[in-house]
Amino acid sequence: MEDISTVLATLRQETENADIINALYQLEDFYERKLWHQLTTALEELYSIPDSRHHGLQKKIYTQFIGHFSSKLNAIRVTDFLLSSFQDNKTECLEKLEEFQNQIKSEIKKSARGSDDTNKLVDNNEAIVYTDLQKARFYIYLNKLDKADEVLERLEPKFESSYETDFNAKITAAFYLAKCQLDKLNENYNKFYANALLYLSSSEGSIPHDEQVSLCHNLCVAALLGTKIYNFGELILHDILNVIKGSEYDWLYQLVHSLNAGELGQFSQLLPTAFQKSPFLANSEAFLHQKIVIMALLELVSRKSSANKTLTFKEISDFTGTPIEEIEQLIIKCFSLNLIQGYIEETNQILIVTWLQPRILNLDQVKVLFDQLTRWDNQVEKLGEKVRADGGSIWAGI
Repeated sequence: MEDISTVLATLRQETENADIINALYQLEDFYERKLWHQLTTALEELYSIPDSRHHGLQKKIYTQFIGHFSSKLNAIRVTDFLLSSFQDNKTECLEKLEEFQNQIKSEIKKSARGSDDTNKLVDNNEAIVYTDLQKARFYIYLNKLDKADEVLERLEPKFESSYETDFNAKITAAFYLAKCQLDKLNENYNKFYANALLYLSSSEGSIPHDEQVSLCHNLCVAALLGTKIYNFGELILHDILNVIKGSEYDWLYQLVHSLNAGELGQFSQLLPTAFQKSPFLANSEAFLHQKIVIMALLELVSRKSSANKTLTFKEISDFTGTPIEEIEQLIIKCFSLNLIQGYIEETNQILIVTWLQPRILNLDQVKVLFDQLTRWDNQVEKLGEKVRADGGSIWAGI
């Protein structure tokens, strides 16, 4: 093995960046003094310098420096250094991940020699789980989807409950990131939407802007095309949606908001732009029309007073633009999706709603709700006045 001092000296000669040179001097100092925590922090600072990604410098640092004492460092951080060092070559990165994971397993088994629970210790080790998740992501990159699915299915029981998992947020976020990447390739919009939101809720660090834009775009598409997604509250309330506001994807921002509000007219006006910007959405035109009609019906129900949520078929037809003969089918669809509960009076062509799925309201919808509460308050006040006026003799006799 080449002397560490010689390795770092050679790397210093290969760069003219003063920050990188200073960082390499720091690494040498911390290595000689065996200050592993400080050395890890110095490595993170070095890897954050943009020029460190050029001319294979990170790969040299990992193979010629970190690789010789990686067991002294936090294995999860070493994994991150590995991923950054070999990100340009997915196949090589996967091979390095497998090598490093085998090294971790050997160290665990060595330290647990004589224990009956060695396999359990390996399976539940955070670094093993984290490297497994990164391997799953690279299987996805290399289109080995069966292998990725196998890894994620094996690990899924460890993440079934966010309240019971022993893993930190970084590992939980890595699990949901791998899941939603696989869901995207499988075009499973329902699962992608759920797992992407879980990824956002688990992610403790800042996500690069480009990745935020891509993730927000994919989340909005999933919200539009998901067959079971009719509640957009988590997406609308999340800051990530504002990333595309005013951007080249502003039309998508407007589309999601008009869908949530059940604004049939505005949604229909935005669709031609959507089909032009994302032609694959045009393949789902019939489904998108059905979805906005359902949301329009939910909006109509929400506008009704809580004391009288009775709607005629004609009223529904006028509001949603649905032919009278198709209204019953529309209502049954809403029942099957558990968006509303109630019953139909077929003879009188009336829908009586007893429950409406809660959802996020925009300011206009809040104003409608406020007006309903104001009317209700006025009615209660008038009833109180009537009771006082007509019931005086009754109260006096009690």
